[in-house]
Amino acid sequence: MFGVILWHIAGALFILAVGSAVSWRTLYFWRPGWGLVPGFYDGLLFMAATIAAYVGGALCAWRALKLPRCGRMAGVVLSASLCYSISMLFLFLLRAYYSRSFLLLSYAFSVAWIYMGLWIFFSYNKLRYGFVPGYGMSELDAEWRDNFIKIPSPDSGERFDVLVVSPYQGARLSEEWTRYITNMMIQGVPMTHPGSVYEFFTGRLPIEYMSEGPGVVLRPSRAYLYVKRVLDWLLLLICFAPAVVCVSVLSVVLWCSSGSPVFFIQERIGKNGVPFKMYKFRSMTETGEVTGVGRFLRKYRLDELPQILNVAKGEMSFIGPRPEVPELTRKYTEKIAFYPYRYSMPPGITGWAQVNYGYASATSENKIKLGYDLYYIKHASFTLDMLILLKTARTMLSGAGSKGCAAL
Repeated sequence: MFGVILWHIAGALFILAVGSAVSWRTLYFWRPGWGLVPGFYDGLLFMAATIAAYVGGALCAWRALKLPRCGRMAGVVLSASLCYSISMLFLFLLRAYYSRSFLLLSYAFSVAWIYMGLWIFFSYNKLRYGFVPGYGMSELDAEWRDNFIKIPSPDSGERFDVLVVSPYQGARLSEEWTRYITNMMIQGVPMTHPGSVYEFFTGRLPIEYMSEGPGVVLRPSRAYLYVKRVLDWLLLLICFAPAVVCVSVLSVVLWCSSGSPVFFIQERIGKNGVPFKMYKFRSMTETGEVTGVGRFLRKYRLDELPQILNVAKGEMSFIGPRPEVPELTRKYTEKIAFYPYRYSMPPGITGWAQVNYGYASATSENKIKLGYDLYYIKHASFTLDMLILLKTARTMLSGAGSKGCAAL
């Protein structure tokens, strides 16, 4: 821990020195006013905002790595971008001095320095999970990793950081194993459920091992849903003008290539099972063949762009489970347990299941997607939403399928 603190202190000093030398033409960053910076207090406030963004980015990056399927670079870029945006907004609202070149340099060096710090320190602190025999989840075998350790016997001497044991194992374990688990508890070794390990490393809920009952609650908090709606409106304000231009241009292209209608309107199921009309660009002919322009739109997910209108009407959100047609909703509700829970929040243009699994047609595939949707509903947060937006941007820019770029 001390090494991590020293690393980030050195990073903060390095960022200030480089930014000051390039932007203010002086290495005396601790004495603003000697270079090109307007004044002493203006320089101090600006440097304080920069350091706050760097420290916040470092702390958020450690938190982001606790999200499933979040790569080290994705976590760093996500965290640094968020914290530097907040600092810039703070300076803008105060009408305080700022240097664009200093901010750009400090952002770039922050991403590099935080990434190197995580690569050096986080890899050495990789948690090892010790599994007691009979943990009862065969799906975990398919997700087995180097830091998963099967404990063959209580006296094997295996070293681990977290003990994985199911509360239902107690009746099936011998007295020797029971004493071993009790001793681990007395020694303060953290314990976790196999389902929690499965959730973290796969990013989905193990619905095969879940049972419905009075104690099952899969619904985000009301406070989060209110904040989510506010954020939807902020995103609408930010992207409204570019979206209108894109929709107009693509509408003309579609009309010229395949005629009218340009839009495809279909009934979908929204929050609490309420149906609504969802808008998409038409990408297929009447015979069911995908057009040339439609293939391009689908590849880069541009066919979903008109759904911004659904977001403005409050029928959808930018992020959430994808809405399904009524016929398939009834079918999957009958065949897949917990399927109605995905309608406990507004459907989204993109979502956790979309960026990790992509399209699904068979019931078995939709069962896997449901695990991702339920994970999002259970762990819905602003940080997870930012990760989904980052993964969505990568999918759109690369044109790759979600299954191919899930491990961003």
